[in-house]
Amino acid sequence: MENLNVSKFNYDAIKYFLCVAEHSSLTRAANSLDISQSALSQSMKNLEQSLGITLFTRNTRGIILTDEGRVLYESALEGDKQFKNAIIETLRMKSFSTLKPFRIAIHSSLASVLIAPHIREIQAKFPDTNFDFFDFGIDAEAVENLQQGKYDVAIFKSSDSYIVKEVALDKLCEHTYVFVYNPAYFNLPDSIKMDELNKYPIILKNRTGKNDNSWIKFSFNKFISCKSDNQCLELIQNGAGIGVYAKEYAKNFGLKTLDVENFTPTKRAVYASYLNSNLFAKKFVKFLKSLIK
Repeated sequence: MENLNVSKFNYDAIKYFLCVAEHSSLTRAANSLDISQSALSQSMKNLEQSLGITLFTRNTRGIILTDEGRVLYESALEGDKQFKNAIIETLRMKSFSTLKPFRIAIHSSLASVLIAPHIREIQAKFPDTNFDFFDFGIDAEAVENLQQGKYDVAIFKSSDSYIVKEVALDKLCEHTYVFVYNPAYFNLPDSIKMDELNKYPIILKNRTGKNDNSWIKFSFNKFISCKSDNQCLELIQNGAGIGVYAKEYAKNFGLKTLDVENFTPTKRAVYASYLNSNLFAKKFVKFLKSLIK
Protein backbone atom coordinates (compact mmCIF):
# COMPACT_ATOMS: atom_id res chain seq x y z
CA MET A 1 0.00 0.00 0.00
CA GLU A 2 2.87 2.37 0.79
CA ASN A 3 4.29 1.99 -2.74
CA LEU A 4 0.92 2.49 -4.47
CA ASN A 5 0.94 5.60 -6.66
CA VAL A 6 -2.73 6.65 -6.83
CA SER A 7 -2.03 9.51 -9.25
CA LYS A 8 -1.24 7.06 -12.09
CA PHE A 9 -4.85 5.80 -12.20
CA ASN A 10 -6.87 7.69 -14.79
CA TYR A 11 -10.59 8.30 -15.00
CA ASP A 12 -11.02 6.10 -18.09
CA ALA A 13 -9.83 3.01 -16.20
CA ILE A 14 -12.40 3.61 -13.45
CA LYS A 15 -15.13 4.39 -16.01
CA TYR A 16 -14.36 1.12 -17.85
CA PHE A 17 -14.39 -0.80 -14.57
CA LEU A 18 -17.81 0.56 -13.62
CA CYS A 19 -19.22 -0.29 -17.04
CA VAL A 20 -17.97 -3.90 -16.88
CA ALA A 21 -19.40 -4.29 -13.38
CA GLU A 22 -22.77 -2.93 -14.44
CA HIS A 23 -23.04 -5.14 -17.56
CA SER A 24 -21.40 -8.27 -16.06
CA SER A 25 -19.95 -8.79 -19.53
CA LEU A 26 -16.87 -7.60 -21.38
CA THR A 27 -18.71 -7.81 -24.71
CA ARG A 28 -21.69 -5.70 -23.63
CA ALA A 29 -19.48 -3.22 -21.81
CA ALA A 30 -17.19 -2.83 -24.84
CA ASN A 31 -20.21 -2.17 -27.06
CA SER A 32 -21.53 0.40 -24.61
CA LEU A 33 -18.16 2.15 -24.41
CA ASP A 34 -17.59 1.87 -28.18
CA ILE A 35 -14.14 0.29 -27.79
CA SER A 36 -12.80 -3.13 -28.73
CA GLN A 37 -13.27 -6.02 -26.32
CA SER A 38 -9.55 -6.75 -26.36
CA ALA A 39 -8.73 -3.15 -25.37
CA LEU A 40 -11.24 -3.29 -22.54
CA SER A 41 -9.92 -6.66 -21.32
CA GLN A 42 -6.37 -5.33 -21.31
CA SER A 43 -7.45 -2.22 -19.40
CA MET A 44 -9.05 -4.38 -16.66
CA LYS A 45 -5.92 -6.57 -16.43
CA ASN A 46 -3.73 -3.46 -16.08
CA LEU A 47 -6.02 -2.11 -13.35
CA GLU A 48 -5.90 -5.39 -11.40
CA GLN A 49 -2.11 -5.59 -11.73
CA SER A 50 -1.68 -2.00 -10.60
CA LEU A 51 -3.88 -2.59 -7.54
CA GLY A 52 -2.51 -6.07 -6.86
CA ILE A 53 -5.99 -7.53 -6.41
CA THR A 54 -8.53 -9.50 -8.40
CA LEU A 55 -11.60 -7.47 -9.30
CA PHE A 56 -13.66 -9.99 -11.26
CA THR A 57 -14.32 -13.72 -11.39
CA ARG A 58 -16.23 -15.71 -14.00
CA ASN A 59 -19.11 -18.11 -13.51
CA THR A 60 -22.12 -19.32 -15.48
CA ARG A 61 -23.80 -15.91 -14.99
CA GLY A 62 -20.86 -14.09 -16.55
CA ILE A 63 -18.37 -11.72 -14.93
CA ILE A 64 -19.06 -10.92 -11.27
CA LEU A 65 -17.27 -8.75 -8.74
CA THR A 66 -15.04 -10.15 -6.04
CA ASP A 67 -15.32 -8.78 -2.50
CA GLU A 68 -12.45 -6.39 -3.25
CA GLY A 69 -14.10 -5.47 -6.55
CA ARG A 70 -17.36 -4.70 -4.74
CA VAL A 71 -15.59 -2.27 -2.39
CA LEU A 72 -13.96 -0.48 -5.33
CA TYR A 73 -17.25 -0.44 -7.27
CA GLU A 74 -19.28 1.21 -4.49
CA SER A 75 -16.64 3.88 -3.84
CA ALA A 76 -15.98 4.50 -7.54
CA LEU A 77 -19.70 4.76 -8.26
CA GLU A 78 -20.09 7.49 -5.65
CA GLY A 79 -17.02 9.29 -6.98
CA ASP A 80 -18.37 9.09 -10.53
CA LYS A 81 -21.62 10.72 -9.42
CA GLN A 82 -19.73 13.54 -7.72
CA PHE A 83 -17.59 14.07 -10.82
CA LYS A 84 -20.66 14.30 -13.07
CA ASN A 85 -22.38 16.69 -10.65
CA ALA A 86 -19.28 18.88 -10.67
CA ILE A 87 -19.40 19.01 -14.49
CA ILE A 88 -23.12 19.89 -14.44
CA GLU A 89 -22.65 22.69 -11.90
CA THR A 90 -19.71 24.07 -13.87
CA LEU A 91 -21.80 24.17 -17.04
CA ARG A 92 -24.63 25.86 -15.14
CA MET A 93 -22.25 28.55 -13.95
CA LYS A 94 -20.98 29.01 -17.49
CA SER A 95 -24.53 29.26 -18.79
CA PHE A 96 -25.44 31.84 -16.15
CA SER A 97 -22.35 33.93 -16.78
CA THR A 98 -23.02 34.04 -20.52
CA LEU A 99 -26.62 35.23 -20.21
CA LYS A 100 -27.01 38.66 -21.76
CA PRO A 101 -27.72 41.43 -19.22
CA PHE A 102 -30.65 43.65 -20.22
CA ARG A 103 -30.83 46.84 -18.17
CA ILE A 104 -34.21 48.43 -17.56
CA ALA A 105 -34.58 51.82 -15.88
CA ILE A 106 -38.03 52.03 -14.31
CA HIS A 107 -39.57 53.39 -11.12
CA SER A 108 -40.73 50.71 -8.67
CA SER A 109 -44.36 51.86 -8.90
CA LEU A 110 -44.38 51.30 -12.67
CA ALA A 111 -42.48 48.04 -12.39
CA SER A 112 -45.09 46.67 -9.98
CA VAL A 113 -47.94 47.17 -12.47
CA LEU A 114 -46.21 46.84 -15.84
CA ILE A 115 -43.43 44.28 -15.31
CA ALA A 116 -44.20 42.17 -12.23
CA PRO A 117 -47.57 40.75 -13.45
CA HIS A 118 -45.95 39.60 -16.70
CA ILE A 119 -42.51 38.52 -15.52
CA ARG A 120 -43.09 34.80 -16.23
CA GLU A 121 -44.15 35.51 -19.81
CA ILE A 122 -41.14 37.80 -20.26
CA GLN A 123 -38.73 35.18 -18.93
CA ALA A 124 -40.27 32.52 -21.19
CA LYS A 125 -39.98 34.80 -24.22
CA PHE A 126 -36.35 35.75 -23.48
CA PRO A 127 -34.87 32.72 -21.64
CA ASP A 128 -31.26 33.69 -22.43
CA THR A 129 -31.50 37.13 -20.87
CA ASN A 130 -30.71 38.43 -17.40
CA PHE A 131 -32.97 41.35 -16.48
CA ASP A 132 -31.41 44.07 -14.33
CA PHE A 133 -33.75 46.77 -12.98
CA PHE A 134 -32.64 50.26 -11.98
CA ASP A 135 -34.50 53.13 -10.38
CA PHE A 136 -33.65 56.68 -11.38
CA GLY A 137 -34.36 60.32 -10.58
CA ILE A 138 -35.75 62.56 -13.28
CA ASP A 139 -36.78 61.31 -16.72
CA ALA A 140 -34.21 63.43 -18.54
CA GLU A 141 -31.49 61.75 -16.48
CA ALA A 142 -32.73 58.30 -17.56
CA VAL A 143 -32.63 59.29 -21.24
CA GLU A 144 -29.12 60.71 -20.83
CA ASN A 145 -27.93 57.46 -19.26
CA LEU A 146 -29.65 55.60 -22.08
CA GLN A 147 -27.59 57.54 -24.63
CA GLN A 148 -24.43 56.71 -22.68
CA GLY A 149 -25.22 52.99 -22.79
CA LYS A 150 -25.93 52.58 -19.07
CA TYR A 151 -29.49 51.36 -19.75
CA ASP A 152 -31.09 49.43 -22.59
CA VAL A 153 -34.62 50.68 -21.96
CA ALA A 154 -35.99 53.52 -19.85
CA ILE A 155 -39.70 53.40 -18.93
CA PHE A 156 -41.34 56.54 -17.54
CA LYS A 157 -44.39 58.81 -17.60
CA SER A 158 -43.39 61.87 -19.55
CA SER A 159 -43.65 63.79 -22.81
CA ASP A 160 -41.45 63.71 -25.90
CA SER A 161 -39.55 66.79 -24.71
CA TYR A 162 -36.73 64.57 -23.42
CA ILE A 163 -36.26 62.65 -26.65
CA VAL A 164 -33.46 63.26 -29.12
CA LYS A 165 -32.86 62.03 -32.65
CA GLU A 166 -31.15 58.69 -31.97
CA VAL A 167 -33.55 57.71 -29.17
CA ALA A 168 -36.88 56.02 -29.89
CA LEU A 169 -39.99 56.90 -27.87
CA ASP A 170 -42.64 54.18 -27.83
CA LYS A 171 -45.95 54.72 -26.03
CA LEU A 172 -46.75 51.64 -23.91
CA CYS A 173 -50.08 52.67 -22.41
CA GLU A 174 -51.96 55.52 -20.77
CA HIS A 175 -53.02 55.84 -17.13
CA THR A 176 -56.10 57.75 -16.01
CA TYR A 177 -55.81 59.15 -12.48
CA VAL A 178 -59.10 59.22 -10.58
CA PHE A 179 -60.27 59.24 -6.96
CA VAL A 180 -60.24 55.74 -5.43
CA TYR A 181 -60.83 54.25 -1.99
CA ASN A 182 -60.85 50.99 -0.09
CA PRO A 183 -64.49 49.87 0.45
CA ALA A 184 -63.39 47.97 3.54
CA TYR A 185 -62.99 51.35 5.31
CA PHE A 186 -65.46 53.67 3.56
CA ASN A 187 -69.07 53.25 2.44
CA LEU A 188 -69.42 55.75 -0.40
CA PRO A 189 -71.86 56.17 -3.29
CA ASP A 190 -70.69 55.72 -6.88
CA SER A 191 -70.99 59.46 -7.48
CA ILE A 192 -70.08 62.28 -5.10
CA LYS A 193 -69.70 66.06 -5.14
CA MET A 194 -66.27 67.60 -4.85
CA ASP A 195 -67.02 69.48 -1.60
CA GLU A 196 -68.23 66.24 0.04
CA LEU A 197 -64.70 64.87 -0.23
CA ASN A 198 -63.63 67.48 2.33
CA LYS A 199 -64.70 65.01 5.01
CA TYR A 200 -61.77 62.76 4.12
CA PRO A 201 -58.00 63.12 3.85
CA ILE A 202 -56.94 63.18 0.19
CA ILE A 203 -53.90 61.06 -0.66
CA LEU A 204 -51.86 61.99 -3.73
CA LYS A 205 -48.40 61.89 -5.20
CA ASN A 206 -46.49 65.16 -5.09
CA ARG A 207 -45.97 65.89 -8.80
CA THR A 208 -44.28 68.77 -10.59
CA GLY A 209 -44.44 70.25 -14.08
CA LYS A 210 -47.54 70.16 -16.23
CA ASN A 211 -48.89 67.25 -14.13
CA ASP A 212 -48.66 69.24 -10.93
CA ASN A 213 -51.32 68.25 -8.37
CA SER A 214 -51.01 71.42 -6.30
CA TRP A 215 -54.57 72.49 -7.20
CA ILE A 216 -55.85 69.56 -5.12
CA LYS A 217 -54.09 70.96 -2.06
CA PHE A 218 -56.07 74.18 -2.43
CA SER A 219 -59.37 72.36 -3.01
CA PHE A 220 -59.43 70.23 0.15
CA ASN A 221 -58.95 70.70 3.86
CA LYS A 222 -56.82 67.63 4.47
CA PHE A 223 -54.33 65.92 2.23
CA ILE A 224 -51.42 63.50 2.46
CA SER A 225 -48.63 64.09 -0.05
CA CYS A 226 -46.50 61.08 -1.05
CA LYS A 227 -43.25 60.72 -2.95
CA SER A 228 -44.36 57.70 -5.03
CA ASP A 229 -47.44 55.96 -6.38
CA ASN A 230 -46.57 52.94 -4.25
CA GLN A 231 -46.75 55.04 -1.09
CA CYS A 232 -50.13 56.37 -2.17
CA LEU A 233 -51.38 52.88 -2.86
CA GLU A 234 -50.27 51.58 0.53
CA LEU A 235 -52.04 54.41 2.38
CA ILE A 236 -55.23 54.02 0.32
CA GLN A 237 -55.30 50.27 0.93
CA ASN A 238 -54.94 50.84 4.67
CA GLY A 239 -57.84 53.30 4.81
CA ALA A 240 -55.87 56.49 5.45
CA GLY A 241 -58.16 58.42 3.12
CA ILE A 242 -59.41 58.85 -0.45
CA GLY A 243 -56.60 58.67 -2.96
CA VAL A 244 -55.70 59.66 -6.49
CA TYR A 245 -54.49 56.57 -8.33
CA ALA A 246 -54.46 54.96 -11.79
CA LYS A 247 -57.96 53.76 -12.67
CA GLU A 248 -56.56 50.91 -14.80
CA TYR A 249 -55.12 49.13 -11.74
CA ALA A 250 -57.56 50.08 -8.97
CA LYS A 251 -59.49 46.78 -9.15
CA ASN A 252 -56.25 44.80 -8.98
CA PHE A 253 -55.75 46.14 -5.45
CA GLY A 254 -59.35 45.87 -4.25
CA LEU A 255 -60.07 49.59 -4.66
CA LYS A 256 -63.23 51.27 -5.98
CA THR A 257 -63.30 54.37 -8.17
CA LEU A 258 -65.31 57.49 -7.42
CA ASP A 259 -67.19 59.57 -9.98
CA VAL A 260 -66.54 63.07 -8.64
CA GLU A 261 -68.67 65.94 -9.94
CA ASN A 262 -66.77 68.60 -11.91
CA PHE A 263 -63.56 66.62 -11.70
CA THR A 264 -61.61 65.93 -14.88
CA PRO A 265 -59.33 62.90 -14.52
CA THR A 266 -55.65 63.40 -15.30
CA LYS A 267 -54.20 61.25 -18.07
CA ARG A 268 -50.54 60.32 -18.18
CA ALA A 269 -48.90 58.30 -20.93
CA VAL A 270 -46.23 55.72 -20.17
CA TYR A 271 -43.33 55.58 -22.61
CA ALA A 272 -40.49 53.18 -23.30
CA SER A 273 -37.34 54.81 -24.60
CA TYR A 274 -34.37 53.06 -26.21
CA LEU A 275 -31.65 53.67 -28.78
CA ASN A 276 -32.82 53.11 -32.36
CA SER A 277 -29.75 50.92 -32.90
CA ASN A 278 -30.74 48.55 -30.06
CA LEU A 279 -32.82 45.97 -31.95
CA PHE A 280 -33.21 43.70 -28.93
CA ALA A 281 -34.66 46.59 -26.91
CA LYS A 282 -37.13 47.26 -29.71
CA LYS A 283 -38.16 43.59 -29.67
CA PHE A 284 -38.57 43.64 -25.88
CA VAL A 285 -40.73 46.78 -25.92
CA LYS A 286 -42.95 45.36 -28.67
CA PHE A 287 -43.53 42.21 -26.60
CA LEU A 288 -44.19 44.20 -23.41
CA LYS A 289 -46.79 46.28 -25.23
CA SER A 290 -48.58 43.10 -26.33
CA LEU A 291 -48.73 41.92 -22.70
CA ILE A 292 -50.02 45.21 -21.34
CA LYS A 293 -52.79 45.43 -23.92
